[in-house]
Amino acid sequence: MYSKESLQLLLKRLKESSGKKKDVDDLLESDQEIIDQIVEEDLVDDALELLYNLDVDGDWEVIKARLDEKSPKRFEIQSVLKYAAIFIGLIALGAAVVHFNKNQTKAMQADIDGDFVSLDTGNGIKIIDEKVEHSIKLPSGNTVLHSGDTLIYDAGSEGESPIYNELHIPNGLMFTLVLSDGTRVNLNSGTRIKFPVMFPEKGNREVFIHGEAYFDVTKDNERPFIVNSGDVRVSVLGTEFNFSSYDSQNEVATVLVEGSVRLNPNSNLNESTLLVPGDKGAWSRSKGEMEVEQVNTSLYTGWKNGEVVFRNTSFPELLETLERVYDVDIKNANDNIINQTFNARFNRNVERIEDVLNGLQVIAPFEYTIQQKDKAKDKEIIIK
Repeated sequence: MYSKESLQLLLKRLKESSGKKKDVDDLLESDQEIIDQIVEEDLVDDALELLYNLDVDGDWEVIKARLDEKSPKRFEIQSVLKYAAIFIGLIALGAAVVHFNKNQTKAMQADIDGDFVSLDTGNGIKIIDEKVEHSIKLPSGNTVLHSGDTLIYDAGSEGESPIYNELHIPNGLMFTLVLSDGTRVNLNSGTRIKFPVMFPEKGNREVFIHGEAYFDVTKDNERPFIVNSGDVRVSVLGTEFNFSSYDSQNEVATVLVEGSVRLNPNSNLNESTLLVPGDKGAWSRSKGEMEVEQVNTSLYTGWKNGEVVFRNTSFPELLETLERVYDVDIKNANDNIINQTFNARFNRNVERIEDVLNGLQVIAPFEYTIQQKDKAKDKEIIIK
């Protein structure tokens, strides 16, 4: 079954293929004429923009009605009718998607989740293209402004139970989210966050996170801000702190930059730990206890500027971080360095993955090979 998001993905594939129709899989031969027309007239970006702006249910229902026809009517496109060509092109793309089988549809969904920033509104998934600026109309009626690598939600609050959205950041990318209360959240690679479209007028402002984020929380004495993970609950009024809770890591770490926060392990919410600026509160999953120490906060917040820092990091954990930061697959076939720890500092905006590996070779003896996978940007690295 087709969807608006499926059409977006097909157009993005067409755009990333440099206009080579042979690189766009699963399109019907009968639709290639329209695909050619869109490419030849350089309408791919316009088609994406048009599709992004089709947020009114009535408009999309018209398109879906046409796509539901068993024998979609062929149209003649005149180059002077630019946007008519785009619209008809989308119809043709939709006709191709109708013929996807269930396995292909699941594979497409995996591509959406894996390659692009995506927003789950509870009524479908929207692809966030950093190169396109536009407003997103949510099912709730609220409007979200998308500009570059930032989503900004309408200011305000609501009295009823909150409606939640979920933002997914894939490996290799970073993103910024501005919540309805003005709280700014920088999101690291491989992170997802669930949050209300608008916070309730009374009670807590709660979000749920998996991964890593830097929170600059808008102060509100009447409505504490709560960050929830599977292991730890962080409570604040207005402050700045870094929070990391990747599944692959043993500790769930909160590093306080400004203000104060209270940590409660979910295993015992009556147990409370108060942090002061410069403190790192780390919940050990293996020990089941909280440990607090004073740290250099820049080592834990520098990722916002592209820094990748390793301090007494095991080799397996280091490789998992590199996979997440550079969006690559790494397989380790060298057992001699599994138990070695590393101290190193890189910048993802400056150094390529090859530069990082070459730097690590100075610390530990190993060799590596890089193989290109099916997708142009995907790499598989073998550590020997």
